[in-house]
Amino acid sequence: MQVKAISNYQQEDVFAITGYPSESKLNIDKGKDDCQPIGPNPLELLLSSLSGCISVYAKKYLAKHKIEFKNLLVSSTAKLSQDSPLRLVDFNTEVETDADLGQKRKIFLKFIQSCPIHNTITKESNINISLK
Repeated sequence: MQVKAISNYQQEDVFAITGYPSESKLNIDKGKDDCQPIGPNPLELLLSSLSGCISVYAKKYLAKHKIEFKNLLVSSTAKLSQDSPLRLVDFNTEVETDADLGQKRKIFLKFIQSCPIHNTITKESNINISLK
């Protein structure tokens, strides 16, 4: 399955993003210190994608194994590199849940680490950028 995202300039520092095949929409905003952003900035969006992907995989695992839970919180952080090229480094993701994983903790952790966003960040990926 191919996935696609289109970023379309709107105004100022705002871009409208549409994801396909879902056709979901959101705004990203470069953000300024003196104004209220109308959406996440690209770095926040990347971290949100990581947290969201791990959340989906965690819920999938818990549902498949009929493990009840009420709380599932995934938090991701990263730092901006100090050297060139500018990028996010030192990613940390914490998963909190009240699910009783018992002896399945290691398997659960391995399963959620297999989400596609995690794999994309941690494995070498080619990103081809062209100008039309």
